[in-house]
Amino acid sequence: MKLTQYIKLELGTQWTANTISEQTQGALSKRTANNWYNGEKRPILELVIDGLKYRKMQSEQNSNESA
Repeated sequence: MKLTQYIKLELGTQWTANTISEQTQGALSKRTANNWYNGEKRPILELVIDGLKYRKMQSEQNSNESA
């Protein structure tokens, strides 16, 4: 499975590896993410994705409360 497929599976169709890089403010580049995904640091990548899921959920919740 490619990184982009994994991200789309985990975060939804609007997410790409480039979006991950933007969301992490460049801390996790597409190349680094690919290296991590294919190597021993895959659990770290999964933690990053869980954190992004949580951040997205929080922002959706905040926008619902203010509406």
